Amino acid sequence: MFKTKISILKKNLFIIIFLLTVSAYSFASNFSKIELVRDIELEVFTNQIIDQLLSNSDLNSEDLNIYFINNPEVNAFVTSGSDMFINTGLILHSEDYREYTSVIAHELSHIIGAHVSRSKEKIKRLGGKLTPVYLLGLLGIMGGNAEVGLAALMVGQAGVTGGYLEYSRTQEAAADQLAIRLMCENNIDASFLLTFFNKLEKLMPLTNEINPYNTTHPITSSRYTWVESGLKKYNTCKSATDINKQKEFDFVKAKIFGFTKSYNEVAAVYSGSDELSLYAGSVSNYLKGNNQLSIKNLDILIQNNKNNPYFKELLAEIYFSMQDYKMAIQYQNDAINLSAGENDLYHMMQGSYLLASNKNLDESIKALKKSIRINHQNSYSWHLLAQAYAEDDSLALAQYATAERYYLMNDRSMALKFVQNSLKEIEKNTTEWYRANDLLNILSTSSN
Repeated sequence: MFKTKISILKKNLFIIIFLLTVSAYSFASNFSKIELVRDIELEVFTNQIIDQLLSNSDLNSEDLNIYFINNPEVNAFVTSGSDMFINTGLILHSEDYREYTSVIAHELSHIIGAHVSRSKEKIKRLGGKLTPVYLLGLLGIMGGNAEVGLAALMVGQAGVTGGYLEYSRTQEAAADQLAIRLMCENNIDASFLLTFFNKLEKLMPLTNEINPYNTTHPITSSRYTWVESGLKKYNTCKSATDINKQKEFDFVKAKIFGFTKSYNEVAAVYSGSDELSLYAGSVSNYLKGNNQLSIKNLDILIQNNKNNPYFKELLAEIYFSMQDYKMAIQYQNDAINLSAGENDLYHMMQGSYLLASNKNLDESIKALKKSIRINHQNSYSWHLLAQAYAEDDSLALAQYATAERYYLMNDRSMALKFVQNSLKEIEKNTTEWYRANDLLNILSTSSN
C-alpha cells in the first residue's frame, strides 16, 4: 500500500506506506481534508468487479477514474462522467462482496445515465431557487509534494430543497433499476442491494450525524419497492456465491482494517491464527514497529500461497523500512512478476527501493520511467525520477522531471521555470527534449 504526505520517518528513512493524502481547497468544511487511498490489491479487485458489471457495455474499468477515500463513513458517489469515489467505510461495512458490488453497480448506473451532468443542468434551470448541492472543489492530490490536480464536483449537504430531491429520486429509481440489470445479467445476486439498504438503516441510529450516503442517495420506502420490482423481472436474480471472489474481498478488508484502525482494534477483530488474522496482524504490527512479527506472519501466508503478489509487496515495504534494500528489491521484483497486470505503483516502489540502495541508478531510472509510462500523472514517480537523474549527474533531465512534477501540482510558474532551464542543456532530438518542448508550449500558451 502507498501513502504520501502522511509520511513516517523510521531510522531517518522515508517510508512509502498506505494513504495518498489529498489537500482540498475548503469550499465546504466536510471536504477540507480528504485522504485518497491507493492500493494495488484494492484497485485490482474493484476493477475486476467493474469489468464484470460492464461486460456487455462499451465502458470498462480503464475508461473510469476510481478514487478510494480513507473515511469510515459508508459512502460512494460519482462527480463527473468518469469519476467515482468510494469510502473505505463502505468496504469495511460490507460483509459480502455483493453488497460492495451492488453499490458500485448503482454508481456505475449514475455514470451510464449521465446523471451528474443532467443534475447540473437541472440546477441551472432552477436558478436562484436553491443553493447548488454540487460544490465546485479543486482537489490537489498529494503525491510526494502533490499529485495531479483534480477538478471535481464534491457533493455538499446544504441547500437541498424538495425540488432537487424530487429530481434526485427519479435518478435513484433509474440507477437502481440499471444496477439490478447490470448485476443480474452478469450472474451476480442483486438482492444484496436490499441487504445494503437494510444495513445502512441499521447504522443510522449509531450516530447523530447525517450519513452522507443517505443525503445524496436518500433511502426511502419507494426505493425498496423499486428494487423488489426490478428483482421480479429477473426471477429474484439468485446466483451462487463466488467463493474465490469472497475470499479476495475478505483479504482486501483485512488489509484496509489493518492500515486504518488502531493496533488494539485490529487485535480484537482479527484475533485468531487464520490467514485473515495473520494478514491484518502483519499490517498493524508493521505500523507499530513489530517488523519481525509481521515478517513471520507473511512468511506463513506465503508458504500457503506462493503466488500472491500482495504478501510479497508488503514484505518488500517492511524490509525497506528496515533499510534492507536487497531484500526489499527482491520481494518487490517477485510482486511485479506475480502481478496479473502492470501497475504504476509497483514500479514506482521498485524505483524508490533501487534509488535508496545507491547502487542501481540505471535500474531505478528504468523502473520509474516505466511507472510514468503506465501512469503519466503519478507525480511522486516524477519526483523520484528527478532525484535519480540528479544523483546520476543528469541535471537537465532532473530539471525536466521536476517541471513535469510541478505541472501536475498545477504550479505552472515553477513548471515553466524548470522546463526552460532544462532546455538549455538537454540533448536535442531525444524523447525528453521533445516532451520538454511540448510542455513549454502548453505552459506558454496557458500563460498568455
